Amino acid sequence: MKTIQKKLIVIILTVIPVLTSAQDKAKNVQTIKFSTSIDCITCVNKIMTNLPHEKGVKDVNCDLETKEVTVVFKKSKNSPDEIQTSIEKLGFTAKQIKASEIEPEKDNKQLKKQSL
Repeated sequence: MKTIQKKLIVIILTVIPVLTSAQDKAKNVQTIKFSTSIDCITCVNKIMTNLPHEKGVKDVNCDLETKEVTVVFKKSKNSPDEIQTSIEKLGFTAKQIKASEIEPEKDNKQLKKQSL
């Protein structure tokens, strides 16, 4: 019985640090959207090829229909301004979309889907 308790304590003590470090990593990651001047698949490919090579960038998604670029990055290694500059260096305009501006767009898309 004591060996089972000891094993259980060891397991618990090893799991707790893993869980807390995963939470810290999640806090270090930020997602940001940019309204850009992309207008064709070549533009999307240019961004999708070059932007992931910027420091701290974890994921990049381009929506050609809405002309938006979504970037997931580590806050400790990059900033929204630096990512915006990187997009502009590729030859596109980039304007950061604030969180308050994103929500109404989602509501409008849902209304459009419901009306169809």
